Amino acid sequence: MTIDEFLAILIPSPGGERFFISGVRRLLDLLRHRRDRGASHGYVPYPEAHGLLPWGSSSEGDIFYWKTSDEGPDSWTILVSGRNDDWCEFQGSLTEYLAGLVSGAVPPDGLPPDFPGRTPTVEVG
Repeated sequence: MTIDEFLAILIPSPGGERFFISGVRRLLDLLRHRRDRGASHGYVPYPEAHGLLPWGSSSEGDIFYWKTSDEGPDSWTILVSGRNDDWCEFQGSLTEYLAGLVSGAVPPDGLPPDFPGRTPTVEVG
């Protein structure tokens, strides 16, 4: 699924699970590499405690994560790692974040200020 040809949400497709897993692993390896260089602002990759688990990426190199917690998925927050080394956290669910971005209720912190557009498109498939 893609929003405004910019934000791609990682969703496995039937028969493509292997590609989905390899994509998630690639993003986790990128975060691990940043952490090892001291460039992850203290964030760690999942499955480490309170690790980041990627759920999306942008066409400009931004990566979207869940920030995991011991309390379980319902308490996970959203973290955006912007391509310009912006790290922005949203205290809410993925659904709240995406709905807020599309409606304009959530500012696009760490993202281009004009995202999403006035009439955002959502492509599935």
